[in-house]
Amino acid sequence: MMSRGEAWKRWTGWVVVAGILGASSCSGGGGGDKDVPPDTRVQVELTADVLPEDVPAPDAHSDLVGEAGDLPLLPDLAPQDLPDLLADLAKPDVAAELVPDDLEPSDVGPLPPVAEPAEPAKIDIPLWLVALVPKPENDPIGPALDAGTFVPPTGPGKDSYGIQWYETVPGPNGQMGYAGYSLFYAVARFDLPLPTRLLVRADRFYQVYVNGSPQPGDPYMTRAHRTPGRGLAGENVVVASAYMAVKDPEVELFTLDSEVYFNLSDVTAPDLVAGSLDEQWLGIATVNLSNHRLRDVSARVIGSGHFEETEVVYPSLPASAVTQVGFKLVPASAPGAGGEKWPVTVRLESYSLDWSYEKTLELSTAAAGAPYKRTRRSNVDHSVQYYGVNPPSGPADPFGGDDPGYALVLSLHGAGVQGIGQAQAYGQKEWTYVVAPTNRRPFGFDWEEWGRLDGIETLEDTMSAFGVNPDHVYVTGHSMGGHGTWQFGVHFSDRFRVIGPSAGWSSFYSYGGSNKPTGPFARARASSDTLQYVGNLANRAVYVIHGDKDDNVPISEAYLMAEAVEPIADEFYFHIQPGAGHWWDGDAAPGADCVDWPPLFEWMHDRMHDKPELDFEYKTPSPWVNGTYSFVSVRSQIDPYEDSIVESESSDEGKTVAVSTSNVRGMVLDGKALKEKGVAKLVVDGKDVALASGPIEWGLQDGKSPSVQGPLNQVFHRPFCFVYPNGGSGIYRDYVQYLVSTWNIIGNGHACALSVGKVTPAIRKQYNLVYVGVPRKEVPVPDSIPFDWSDKAVSIGGKDFPDATLLFVFPEEGHLSAALVADKDAARLLYWEQPFSSRSGLPDYTSWSQDGVVAAGYFDGDWTFDPALGVGL
Repeated sequence: MMSRGEAWKRWTGWVVVAGILGASSCSGGGGGDKDVPPDTRVQVELTADVLPEDVPAPDAHSDLVGEAGDLPLLPDLAPQDLPDLLADLAKPDVAAELVPDDLEPSDVGPLPPVAEPAEPAKIDIPLWLVALVPKPENDPIGPALDAGTFVPPTGPGKDSYGIQWYETVPGPNGQMGYAGYSLFYAVARFDLPLPTRLLVRADRFYQVYVNGSPQPGDPYMTRAHRTPGRGLAGENVVVASAYMAVKDPEVELFTLDSEVYFNLSDVTAPDLVAGSLDEQWLGIATVNLSNHRLRDVSARVIGSGHFEETEVVYPSLPASAVTQVGFKLVPASAPGAGGEKWPVTVRLESYSLDWSYEKTLELSTAAAGAPYKRTRRSNVDHSVQYYGVNPPSGPADPFGGDDPGYALVLSLHGAGVQGIGQAQAYGQKEWTYVVAPTNRRPFGFDWEEWGRLDGIETLEDTMSAFGVNPDHVYVTGHSMGGHGTWQFGVHFSDRFRVIGPSAGWSSFYSYGGSNKPTGPFARARASSDTLQYVGNLANRAVYVIHGDKDDNVPISEAYLMAEAVEPIADEFYFHIQPGAGHWWDGDAAPGADCVDWPPLFEWMHDRMHDKPELDFEYKTPSPWVNGTYSFVSVRSQIDPYEDSIVESESSDEGKTVAVSTSNVRGMVLDGKALKEKGVAKLVVDGKDVALASGPIEWGLQDGKSPSVQGPLNQVFHRPFCFVYPNGGSGIYRDYVQYLVSTWNIIGNGHACALSVGKVTPAIRKQYNLVYVGVPRKEVPVPDSIPFDWSDKAVSIGGKDFPDATLLFVFPEEGHLSAALVADKDAARLLYWEQPFSSRSGLPDYTSWSQDGVVAAGYFDGDWTFDPALGVGL
């Protein structure tokens, strides 16, 4: 991909300057406090260009440690002795603990009893050594951590790498003092009498290693996240790294005897609405502190007077990682009023555990008609996500009998803002729901990639749950949410009649000056370049709001978009608020004026869709982003390096429709919608096409499809499971653990992980599989993709690349899978890829060595490798 030094400048969007965030972001989260803006972050990450996936690798300990003589001898066992053996194997000082997937107990007898409650105990580390590296591209520590050769400093002064270290006494919350505007390291040594399970909280750090094993930190300083660590008998070493953390990054370590830890600082919970019996979900970040995966895990709600007994089974909770676990909430009775606290007891059970673990939480009730949090289970990863709801106050038929149902305004929050805070920033409307998705986290994905998916899932859940009129759907948002409004508007313009960005920015390239990617990487990130797709707003009303004194998102961003959109949009209005900054309010609206602007809502109320549209031009970067507009759904492309364009023109008073395409390999037309519209004749690319009363297939329907399209990131758009080798190199399993924890911290997500020998037909069908370091013979790559890998090299189309990685997607049993592999000497380079960022994105395949990218490209529409569609071949 690139050298490690260059890597610091390659990726953006994950590490934010937390010190500046702390000084400038809103305390109120977007609602209630009209004097404090909900999102005033400085977009330092756009100029810092930090590579979140460029993270050092752990020591090269393996699943089978050392030679055969180093392995523990397993005695002949009776079946009843196996649980005791497994309990012993769970101890961190036993090497065989690293291969428990091969030694699983049978599902016999009662499940383990419930453990007594236990709380983490803080480890007192009185002294740390800290260092600043002014030029990250010349950092000697990172490569040493990559190679597993880092020698921690023994005291203040210059070390063997030429880095000056200083002693610091941490504050009561583990504060490390000044961390600067560059690369910062903190190192501590401490002794433990016995091998111990550890919990780590690392805030404003992006990475923390406990005895060589990496876990992500929390760059946003929420103090909410916990990751696991393995404590050793004797001396232990912790290394934490931060970038542009400015002041007081924090690290705390805790001991805990439990195998599982429910992190109640990171809970995704609903409000229980008075009078409602709606089923909802409860998500809890759950740390597996053991070093073996937990299989067939039961997430149970214990029956009570408030909730029915429910059970959700997860096939696997990854070893030494944190992931979200969802519990299904079925009310036994409806709350009578708001302001109450309803206890709910949850339990985690598995034959893989010595104990079951139980916790009681309290959920809030909300008064009918008040804003509240509603949860849903995501189709992306089976995680629990919530959205804020500001319900309508008027009659259930605000537009009249011929136009039934309420309207829906999708409102996208700014950086650092909670969805419920965004919903509370509006006054209640008689005619519409105002619904605020979360972007998965308050910072999340800038409303791109998984942020877009979260918003569209919320939209669909809301329309189904509340019976929303699909002709009255609108999108607005503030700051980062204003950028999201542009993104949703250009890529999902078919969904929204009015587009209303407030204090929004165009793209990472205009706002912050990030360099545009090139070659295959440009196409993987094409959707981010909002200006390229503003033509999709031709049939839309666009209402732009911006304060002329905005010092966070300059008004130049609004002028940039206005210049591009005004000549195109069906209707356009640009409201400039004199003297207003980023977040502003007055007496115009019951909510905050900068979002609850009455003229914008009047536009929405007075405008509706007339579906399906017959006259339009639609451009999409790829069906994996979105290929649907009106009655057309693009399935696949001819050239993966070009946009696809569909034009539709009606004539003869709408009885004839002529469709022309560019770079469309296959598509499906909605014949039923066309017939209901009164269309009698259909012409596609100059040829008559028979009208049917259902889907009309045009072009090739095999090969790539919208959900099995690529690029690499798309494998994480459907429930996915990481698969690592049976008894293989521990670095692959450690990398999986790191990715699982990162997905939780950045995306509030859930992920599965298990060894390849434990992949069942059911798991293969239910999940996208991500094979990490699995031997080639155990990965079902189609013959049309001539890729290979071994200990010596990776091979692409018969060309060998030694000391290199290889990442690619491929079809498997009707869905998408991926392989993340490397030769023996390059395995640590996999840590250069951390896909869970709004500014990451690799093509269908990529290979890199220590010196940078060696090959990258796309497969053609039928999943065949063509060297002409790549570089470096």
